[in-house]
Amino acid sequence: MPQVFLFTNLQSSTMESLNFTPIGYFRNSMDNPNEAPRQPNPDLSETAGYIELAKDLHFEDALRDLDGFTKIWVIFQFHKNDHWNPLVQPPRGSDKKRGVFATRSPHRPNPIGMSVLDLISIEGLKIKLGPNDLLNGTPILDIKPYLPYVDSHPGEKIGWLEESAGEKYAVSWSSQARAQLEFLESQGLTQLRGFVVNQLEFDPSDAKKKRLYFIEGKILLAYRTWRAEIQILEDTKLVQILNISSAYTAEEMGSSEDRYHDKGLHRLFKARQSP
Repeated sequence: MPQVFLFTNLQSSTMESLNFTPIGYFRNSMDNPNEAPRQPNPDLSETAGYIELAKDLHFEDALRDLDGFTKIWVIFQFHKNDHWNPLVQPPRGSDKKRGVFATRSPHRPNPIGMSVLDLISIEGLKIKLGPNDLLNGTPILDIKPYLPYVDSHPGEKIGWLEESAGEKYAVSWSSQARAQLEFLESQGLTQLRGFVVNQLEFDPSDAKKKRLYFIEGKILLAYRTWRAEIQILEDTKLVQILNISSAYTAEEMGSSEDRYHDKGLHRLFKARQSP
């Protein structure tokens, strides 16, 4: 099995290098970092997936008694990252940069993450998990049971987050947008829902941190080659998704070039929208 290494720019003559071998890999439908929730979101059931542990290492025995717990800690590698930053700009709050050790940023000196996830079931070497913030192919380093009497500390100070937590917006879908979304999901585009919610539930109008377009009085959120028209209601802290549309022009659809291999779905979608 491949090993997990430290970033090379951390190596020095005074530091010991450590290598880890993943015990398995996570599997779901999310391949790109911008599709994953920043934290596990119980409302995004489509992010559910499973850990597939390595064979022939006696992990069947290592899993014994774990099925009695409802939540587990999953220790993993941020395998999509190739650098780290001492100062990072969190996705929420002000534009002020924070020390990476005071954030949950994936751009860390050692690209290691940890999440508390719902344990659904264990079938052989497959551990089925509920909604999560992991990407497909994430190397898993360790698993531990979540113990509420040890791991839960409500009421503790949360540092700089107390001044910039921001209000959470509800995200709703019009009947038209919901029907469009469900059609796209039935065709395999399962990441769109989670992306929209992740982008809009905090600071929905922040164009510096989101791919927002303001065109002819409309606000459009971009996801790959798709656009979601949104309405932001500040008084009620609500973002409504009004409509989903293709970003391809008629000329682009007429071209044989299919860089993202998705024009077939766009044609089906457009045909379904036609009166």
